[in-house]
Amino acid sequence: MNSIDYYIEDIQACIQKFCINIDPSELTNTHHDLYTDAITEHKKLFIDLMFCTSEDEINFKTEAMISYAIDHNILYMFIYGELITLARSLLGKLIEENNCDDLTLINRHFVAHEERIATLYLSKYLEQMHHKYDLRISHVLQLEDKKLMIHYEDHLQWMKRLITYVEHSKDANYPELCHTNCEFGKWLHSTTLSYLITTSHYKIIENLHVNLHDLAANVVKYAQKQDLQSATLIHFIQRIDYTSLEIGNEIAILSEIEVSSKDSLTDLLSRRLFDKIFTNQLESSHAANKDFTLILCDLDHFKYINDTYGHLAGDNVLKDFANLLRETFRQSDYLFRFGGEEFLILLPSTSEDAGYALANNLCEATRLREVNSEGTIIHYTLSAGVLFIPYDSSLEINENLLKSYLNKVDGKMYLAKKNGRNRIE
Repeated sequence: MNSIDYYIEDIQACIQKFCINIDPSELTNTHHDLYTDAITEHKKLFIDLMFCTSEDEINFKTEAMISYAIDHNILYMFIYGELITLARSLLGKLIEENNCDDLTLINRHFVAHEERIATLYLSKYLEQMHHKYDLRISHVLQLEDKKLMIHYEDHLQWMKRLITYVEHSKDANYPELCHTNCEFGKWLHSTTLSYLITTSHYKIIENLHVNLHDLAANVVKYAQKQDLQSATLIHFIQRIDYTSLEIGNEIAILSEIEVSSKDSLTDLLSRRLFDKIFTNQLESSHAANKDFTLILCDLDHFKYINDTYGHLAGDNVLKDFANLLRETFRQSDYLFRFGGEEFLILLPSTSEDAGYALANNLCEATRLREVNSEGTIIHYTLSAGVLFIPYDSSLEINENLLKSYLNKVDGKMYLAKKNGRNRIE
C-alpha cells in the first residue's frame, strides 16, 4: 500500500463524529461570527487535509487549516484531539484485521501530521501573541487615567520578551524569572500596595503571578532542549497567556477597588476601609509581636476657614494637609481622611516615643504651612491625639475592641482641643 487512499471512507466516517450540528431555530444569536460556525468550517479544512496525499498539498492544506484555527481561536488541543481520535480509529481497525504492514504506515502518517501541525501552530500562535500584546500595551497607554493598569504594562512588556525568547531561544536573553524581581513583581510586593494586600483580588493576583513565573521558568528551560516538542510548548504558552489575561482582569478590578477606597478630594484612604485595615493590623501585631500607633488629627477652626474664605479655600487646605501627610509618613503607613477635617494615621511597627515624635513633627510642619487660595494666604494648625497599641495576644479582636481604641484616640484628640489646640496629647 503506497497511500492513504484506501482508508478515505474510514477517515470520513470518523471525522463526522466531531461535527457539530445545531438547528438554526435553537439559536437566539443571529450574529455570523459564531464559534460553532468556525468549528464547522475548520472541519472542512481538516477533512481536506486528511485527504491529501502529496507533500506539497499536505503543506498547503496544513497552512490553511492552522491559519484559520489561529484566526478563530480554535485551540491546539481540539485539533490534536481530532487527529488522535482519527488515528486511533484507523489503527484499531488495522489491529483487528491483523494488518501489521499498514499499521506502521498509518502510524507514521499521523505522527508526521501531528509534528507538522504542532510546529506550524506554535509559530503562528506566537505571531498572534506578539500582535495581541502590542494591542494590549497600546490600549493601556491610551487610557486617560491608567490607575494600577500602568503596572500591568510592565507585565505586558515582560510577556513580549518571553514570547520573543520562545521564538528564537538561541541565547540567554529571557525575561526575569524570579516573581519578586520583575518590574511588576517589585510593585506587587512594594509598600505602596499595603492597603490592598487584605483584598481577595490581591491574593489572586499574587498567586497567578507566582504560577506565571513558574510556568515561564519551565518554558525557558524546555525551549533550550534540542529535541523539544512543539506541542509541549504550545500547552505551556497557552497556559501562560491565559494566566496573563487573568492577571489583567484582576488588576482592572483592583483598580476599581482602589478608586472606591480613596477619598475623592484628598486621594487618601477613605473611612470605609479603616475597619478592615485596622483589624488586619491587630492580627498582624498579635502574630508578629509588633506594637503600632494611631494618630487622630483634626484641623483647628476649620469652620472659620470655610466661612471666611469659602469652601473652595477649605478644600485647598484639606488637599494641602493631605500632601503634607504623604510627605511626612512612610509608604507603609496608612493615611485616612476620616471625615470632614479629621484625619487618621495608622503607623505599623511604631513605638510610643516614635509615634509622639512623628505627631509633634507633623504639628510643627502644619503650623508652618501656607495655602494660597486665589491670592489669599491661609495658615492653619491641628490638634491630635496619639494612641500607642502594644501587642496583646490575649485580646479578642472584634468590633468592640476596634471601637474602644477609636474612642481612646478620639478622647485624646478632644483633650488637645480642650487644652488650647495646636498641640498633641
